[in-house]
Amino acid sequence: AAVAQAVGARLRGLREEDSVLLEALVPTARLPAPPPRSPAPRLPVALRICTLVCRSWGDRPQLCQVACGVGRAEAPVRHGAALPQGLDSSLQQWGVVASGQRQALATRLRGAAEAAMAALLAAEAELSPQQRGGTRAHTDLLGVDFLLACVDDALELVALSANSQRCLETCLLAEAMGRAMGEPHGDLPRLLAEALLHRAQCHLVEGKDILLIGAGGVSKSFVWEAARDYGLRVRRLCH
Repeated sequence: AAVAQAVGARLRGLREEDSVLLEALVPTARLPAPPPRSPAPRLPVALRICTLVCRSWGDRPQLCQVACGVGRAEAPVRHGAALPQGLDSSLQQWGVVASGQRQALATRLRGAAEAAMAALLAAEAELSPQQRGGTRAHTDLLGVDFLLACVDDALELVALSANSQRCLETCLLAEAMGRAMGEPHGDLPRLLAEALLHRAQCHLVEGKDILLIGAGGVSKSFVWEAARDYGLRVRRLCH
């Protein structure tokens, strides 16, 4: 009621072209933290989960990397404000001690991040080339930030924002820190290379003429759809 009253009072003083934007306040989850190692008081902290999703083969979203940042709870945790760390260790520090619960959160995080990428790809597919920014313009990498919130005594993942550059920087930093500590190479370089090579191959064949002799039956119809997406000019020889 107080919010509605404040908005109503504000609207009466605005000009015709002005408006009021409301954003939901989602508080971070507060879990029983493990006993501190020192007697110093522990300040409440917030957890920001950064995910990087890439467009895989067949335009399928695939989660590449997850990195977490921890900061003070009274202010938003921003990219670059803290060194990134892994999801599992962050959840353990947060008080999620059950391994099954951490694994379930990781599975839900993958599904939510890939669903966000799928929604963006579906929206882009409905745009014209001019609206997308060019004939071959589309999103290959997407960063989605999540907040770990508590809703009705249950942990929930709330999407905060989508970006590309900041999440990519954070995840690459996490990958480099892991290698410096002797950890094996993760899947991030391979997945990014696959996405870039796929775009490069599409660019090489775009506008080329291909002559098909005996193109197959209905079961091979996906070939024509792929050729159209790659910008090929297909010529058929029938006999």
